[in-house]
Amino acid sequence: MKLCQGRVGKQEGANLIGIALVSSALFVLDIAEAYQYGNGTYVSFPGAIFLALVLFLLLAGAMRASGQKDLLALMDFAFGKFVGNILSALICVLLFANAHFLVSRFTTMVHALVFMKATLFPVILWIVPVVIYIAFHGFECIARIAKCFGVILGVCLLFSLLFPIDGYEAYRLFPLPLNHWDTIAADAFTGTFATIPAMLALLCMAQGMQGVQSAKKAGVIGAVISIGLVAAAQIAIGMTFTYTELQNMFVPLYRLNLKLIQESYFFRLDKMLLFLWLIGALIAGAYYLYGAGFVFCRRWSRYDVRPAVIAAGIILLCCLTVEHMKQLQAFQVVRQYGSWLLVIPFTAAAAVALVKSHFLKKKGQTDEKA
Repeated sequence: MKLCQGRVGKQEGANLIGIALVSSALFVLDIAEAYQYGNGTYVSFPGAIFLALVLFLLLAGAMRASGQKDLLALMDFAFGKFVGNILSALICVLLFANAHFLVSRFTTMVHALVFMKATLFPVILWIVPVVIYIAFHGFECIARIAKCFGVILGVCLLFSLLFPIDGYEAYRLFPLPLNHWDTIAADAFTGTFATIPAMLALLCMAQGMQGVQSAKKAGVIGAVISIGLVAAAQIAIGMTFTYTELQNMFVPLYRLNLKLIQESYFFRLDKMLLFLWLIGALIAGAYYLYGAGFVFCRRWSRYDVRPAVIAAGIILLCCLTVEHMKQLQAFQVVRQYGSWLLVIPFTAAAAVALVKSHFLKKKGQTDEKA
């Protein structure tokens, strides 16, 4: 599989970004910490996606102004080859970390909620190879699978929020996020470690999206839809449980359906929804894993992505196994500092590229007059 593989359109890109952002925002961001000071996740979680979208638009604008074909070329244009290599390595690490977070959370969920009597390692062996298999077939395959399932997953999520609507109570949303906006803003900023990498990966593969403009449109559509879905889901959760209950709750979206439909005709719908969400996580995990392999190969002159994807998948399997043994703390550093490692350098890259392209353009006009 060469680096210049097939092309996909805006629909595939929008579905892929939407699945990745919704999966990361709903299942990766830390619920317990977010509910320490009250109910505000219906602002902070969509806010994390919004901040990622702002950075995405800034970078896309810088790429268009400077005439760069993808994000990797923009980093070289802004800072030079050496710093570009460092930032490329950072993208690889953070994409891999997000694949790990997503697969780890769903492995734990499937083990705890479905296969309770099994050990965790067989569940890992069941999920990780599927992620590797999808990523192995490349960007076009991942994007077309996302197009097949994107609308279905979105509709199923909305229906899962409508079924228990009789149990919603607005008073559970209190205290309203009026007196702790600083905490909500901090949570939104911290949550960007799980949302920005999906947007950066799309810009890195902009040529596979038929150019920067097409990638920009797909990213905007996917992000806007994701903001709506995540906000709706968090409002539904907030109207079902109080923030004190949510502080100690594992996967509240799953508990939402389990609590309110367990004696209806939709009994055991929670298991079906879990596996539908798992499909989304497999697609998003494959996207992150392939993105990490693609950036590595594109940057360091490897012409076949498949070996890199397999190697990243094996490392992912080892990391999940070690994490299960409670001996891996490295990914907690990414949770704590990942947002700073993403926002500061890439905002600076966009700003430098815009300023540099402006002066180069002005210099070219002066030379023409001379």
